[in-house]
Amino acid sequence: MNPSTLSSLLFTLSLILISHAPLPTSGASRCESLCNEAGNDKGSCLQFVKANPKLASANDDLKLSKLVLEIGVKRAIEGQKYLKEIMKSDPSPAIRQCATTLYDGVVGSFRSSLGELKLDALTANYDAKVAGDGPTTCDTALAAERINNPSIAALNKEILLISKIAFLATNSLA
Repeated sequence: MNPSTLSSLLFTLSLILISHAPLPTSGASRCESLCNEAGNDKGSCLQFVKANPKLASANDDLKLSKLVLEIGVKRAIEGQKYLKEIMKSDPSPAIRQCATTLYDGVVGSFRSSLGELKLDALTANYDAKVAGDGPTTCDTALAAERINNPSIAALNKEILLISKIAFLATNSLA
C-alpha cells in the first residue's frame, strides 16, 4: 500500500471513529429526556424546565435532581403560606388540613429527599414521590367538602408535577 492510500485510509477511519464517539449530554437534552419520561405530563414538564432556566445548566443527574428538589421545597413553602392565608378567611376543616398537616408533609418530603440525595438515592427517590401525596389528599379533602377553589387546585397540580419531575430525576440516581 502506498503512503497516500494509507494516509487516506487512516484519515477515513479516524472520521468514522470520531463520528461514533458519544457526545457529552447537555443539560438541555438531559431535561428533555427527563420530560420524555413524564408521559402525559411531558408538555407541563417542558414548561416547568423553560420557566426554570437553571435546570438546563445541570451537567449531571445529581445536579439536576438537586435543582428540581430545591424548587420543590421553595414552591411547597410558598404554597403552604398561601394556603394559610386562605385559611384565615375560610377556616374549613379541609383547607386547614391542606395548609397544615398535608403541606407540612410536602415540605418535609422535598427537604428529606434533598438531604438524602448523596447519602441514600433510593430514599431520596421515595421521598420525592411521597411529596405528591399531600396535594392529592388535599384535593380529595376539598372535594369531600364540596370546596371548589381553582387557585388551590392549580397549586396542588403544580406540586404534583414537581414531585413527579423530582421522582424521575432522582430515579436515575437510585
